Amino acid sequence: MDNQDHLSEIIDRILKGNRTEADIEELRRSLKIADGVVQSVTQTGKFNTNIGQITGGDVHIGDRIYQGTDADTIKTIIQSVLEEFELPRRGADRQLQKWKYLHTFKSHSGAINALAISPNGQTLVSGSNDKTLKIWDLRTLQLLYSSPPSQTAVLSLAISADGNTIVAGSQGGTVRIWNLQTRELVGNPIKLHEGAINCVAINPDCQTVVICSSDRTLKVIDLFTKDIIHNLPAGTTPIKAISISPDKQTLITASEAGTIKTWNLTTGKLIYSLAQAHESSINTVVFTPNGQTFITGSSDKTIKIWAINSAKQIELLHTLDRGKTPIKCLAIYPDSHTLISGSEGGVVKFWDLATQELLHTLLEVHLSSINCLAISSDSQKFATGSEGGNIKLWRRYS
Repeated sequence: MDNQDHLSEIIDRILKGNRTEADIEELRRSLKIADGVVQSVTQTGKFNTNIGQITGGDVHIGDRIYQGTDADTIKTIIQSVLEEFELPRRGADRQLQKWKYLHTFKSHSGAINALAISPNGQTLVSGSNDKTLKIWDLRTLQLLYSSPPSQTAVLSLAISADGNTIVAGSQGGTVRIWNLQTRELVGNPIKLHEGAINCVAINPDCQTVVICSSDRTLKVIDLFTKDIIHNLPAGTTPIKAISISPDKQTLITASEAGTIKTWNLTTGKLIYSLAQAHESSINTVVFTPNGQTFITGSSDKTIKIWAINSAKQIELLHTLDRGKTPIKCLAIYPDSHTLISGSEGGVVKFWDLATQELLHTLLEVHLSSINCLAISSDSQKFATGSEGGNIKLWRRYS
């Protein structure tokens, strides 16, 4: 048997879920790694093994071509086998951290627009273009609940800090609220906006929720009475992302025009506005858990780290290296040390927030855009949601 047939047999066993330890060792020997990333083309005997082409996403092994789901499966397993998620040690007090692929949730039939993991780390909630919200058990990896389809896509969602409530916003401007424990819809859908609800955020006090829309308005509502507390004009272009400070006092909004604004969440007053913070749309913004800085990711392919100074003005601290595709989502380790970014090119990057150093790059986590990320509060699991409709779950080990 020649090398190509032997490697093809291994791939066939992988696709059937019957891989062996010998298969894993053979893959380790057959595939080379350069700078922690699987090379696009590896010579195996006289045959080229082409894994993860930049265009097309096919896997070529000799004269065999694997496409679509098969190609995605092969690459995912090979990445796991080669421990692609290893992060280098940064100082004696930092543990060596690794991530391994755990599972793919495939029940959605449309793009994944939003993800959130419950505070206890046991459930994952997803919202999709297929007009449904789904709840997954992260221990059994089973689907617990799928909402009846709404009239339009679910674009945004958030889970309250006490783990009791889910708030989801739709393309049609409607908000729905669920009890996470009973998985029951609380009351009727609420029509709050004329445009799509791009983002929702529940205040850490679990009393209010902030809702932003493409109709260029910002609303703060009481989570229990559903009364509108503040109804604010948010600018000349749609808000694409929001984040609430851990001290519950400050709201950050980021717009399609690249503008950042800070607001007093209690009074609803605008504190500061910074135009052209990015060259194009800001797609994601997150406060660090210590509340001292916040981070934005943009279609201009950059990530920027900001601080609010004593004069309540926004100051740029750092700009991380420009990537090749727009930044779609960010998540921060609860310890505030590490940033995870997801891009339109299906790439995940890990950054050291203290040194602004790129720790690791993982190519083709998904074959389509990574639209959303979520990390558990204990940093043991994180999830990625794709434009293609798949959700992948990753597990940390040391």
